[in-house]
Amino acid sequence: MAQLIVATIRAAEPQRPPVWGIAKMTFLVSSMDMAREYYGRFLGFAEAFSYPSDLGTVVSFKVNDRQFLEFIEDKDAKEKTRLVSLSLETESVSEMHSYLISRGLSPTEPKPDGAGNEAFSVQDSWGNVIEFVDLNANGLHRQSRGKFLSETRISSRIHHAGLYSGKLDENDPFWAGIMQCREIVRYPLDKNEAGVIQYLGLPECTENIEHYSPCDRNFSHPCLLVDDMQDAIYTLKERRRDQRLARPSIGRTKRWLLNLLTPDGTRVEFTEAFCIK
Repeated sequence: MAQLIVATIRAAEPQRPPVWGIAKMTFLVSSMDMAREYYGRFLGFAEAFSYPSDLGTVVSFKVNDRQFLEFIEDKDAKEKTRLVSLSLETESVSEMHSYLISRGLSPTEPKPDGAGNEAFSVQDSWGNVIEFVDLNANGLHRQSRGKFLSETRISSRIHHAGLYSGKLDENDPFWAGIMQCREIVRYPLDKNEAGVIQYLGLPECTENIEHYSPCDRNFSHPCLLVDDMQDAIYTLKERRRDQRLARPSIGRTKRWLLNLLTPDGTRVEFTEAFCIK
């Protein structure tokens, strides 16, 4: 009887609805002209639309039909934490809101955003703003399907989101405990050694969260997937004006990586899908 009562109580508790991946990452930029030059011309993403927000006009650049990089102009961006929010797509904003409240968090109230989507936000364990959004059929993001898919874009997918963290924790209260992410891998593999890098996988999809230690508040960045790193490097070499290219490196996951910095100092990372051969 006691087991039945416990099972009944658990069944009545709000359950976490699915998260289908990274919808967008939003950053402050010191100049929208800089954003258009760097993310638009240099990286090749098409500017799709803009919409109002509490922080100012949001300008959206399209990575693919479900993923966007978005920017808000702030002349003091270089002196601030530049990540505004990481947005995760869920099919039920109300259920996610109820679930997070049941787990002791205090999210903002769900409401339509300036693009016509239902959304709310909460902070993770390290103060990063995590937005949960349902990309409504009548919202600007869904209405752009099949449009603004630039043939010059250097990548067509955000592979993972690098987020600031104070330390690596496979039992991170937010990402592991509440969002039910699993630790895919951490380095060094030996848990007796201090961790340097960690990937936490979102359960319903293949996209993940990267934590790195030590890092600063502006470690947060998108990691863009490329099919051929050499081709990507050569393409960027041909397009560069004042943009600086870093040297590629082989990461701890044995894949080619390239880390660039915008004029604001915001990181943009590139990775290949497969280990080096």
